[in-house]
Amino acid sequence: MAEQNTEEQVVAGKILKEEKKQSRKASVQSVSMVIIAVCAVVITVSVIGLINNVTKKLNAIYTKADTAITTLNEVATGIKDADLPGMAEQIRTLTENATDGISNTMEKIDAIDIDSLNNSIERLDQATAAFQTTVDSLGSIFH
Repeated sequence: MAEQNTEEQVVAGKILKEEKKQSRKASVQSVSMVIIAVCAVVITVSVIGLINNVTKKLNAIYTKADTAITTLNEVATGIKDADLPGMAEQIRTLTENATDGISNTMEKIDAIDIDSLNNSIERLDQATAAFQTTVDSLGSIFH
């Protein structure tokens, strides 16, 4: 009977050790599951934040692209509606008229008799000097 008790104690000890081992294994598994759950929550929150940030940036890019497309459409409509050949003709006409005007002006300047102009200026200067002498003489009478 003593032998049976010892055997039972050995078996009971082995069972107890196995239960402790299983208990530790279950504890490690529980802690691992909690760590995995916490990591999953952190990753999920990070991904949601990243998606939110990317969404804001994409919306800003979309707004800028939409504005650019609207502007391009307005420019394209303006170009389509513009009478480019007519505008080119108007520019050609303006250039031609300006060139003709400059040519006419240069012809008139070339036609001026510089010697006659200088003689006229000299005579005007003489007349002005004579007039000044007369005014000075009259001024001396009244003073």
